[in-house]
Amino acid sequence: MPGRAPYLWPDLDARTRPGRGRPRVGHHEAMTEFDRLARQVYVGARDGVLDPEAAFDLACFLMDGGPPSDAVRQLAEQSVAGTDPAMLADLAGQVLEEVRFEPDFEVEPRLLEVFQRALEAVRADMRATGLDDPDRVNLRLDDSYLRHNFAHFRGYFRFTRGIAPGEGPERVTALVAVADDVQDAVMGVLKMAWPVCPAHRFGGHAREHDGRAVWWCKGGGGHVIALIGHWGR
Repeated sequence: MPGRAPYLWPDLDARTRPGRGRPRVGHHEAMTEFDRLARQVYVGARDGVLDPEAAFDLACFLMDGGPPSDAVRQLAEQSVAGTDPAMLADLAGQVLEEVRFEPDFEVEPRLLEVFQRALEAVRADMRATGLDDPDRVNLRLDDSYLRHNFAHFRGYFRFTRGIAPGEGPERVTALVAVADDVQDAVMGVLKMAWPVCPAHRFGGHAREHDGRAVWWCKGGGGHVIALIGHWGR
């Protein structure tokens, strides 16, 4: 229906309320089921082998949470018809975009390679700023939470917010995300600001500026200290 706001996430509260022919389920169970269905549909659509039954199950799950969007309704209809695999995959993509589904690193392991390359750039900045053990910073997945990669420094990672898969497809966003997380890990262990602007002695911050990943200083009205991976050059 024109003008309907897109899903952000399925209405899990609706699914956790008992209804006619539907037992009450917990919020965690509902989220787990959504994630399972969305992952299955994402992989099938990506690889050109989308199972109509899986697409139908996802559409039903979303419809059970509230009034469906046009794409969800059409996905259910096309799943039953089963006559056009290309259209089914396209509708599945639209639905996943509506719910802002983000695949985890298990589904898209190639994203790990993007972050590893970004980590090498940040390690170069660690060396350039005098940290003597840049090889002791690593990115690791929490086995129980594959949606985030965490920077570990000297064996610690509890100081970081983690890096989401969606921050990886573009080189600039990957550099900023990894630099930001490594910075948190380093400062959490060393108990000091890092990196520090040579001119103003303020701690730098990873950010995007003019389409580039940079270390930014707030001193002097704000300025670029260095491109991430090019400290001191």
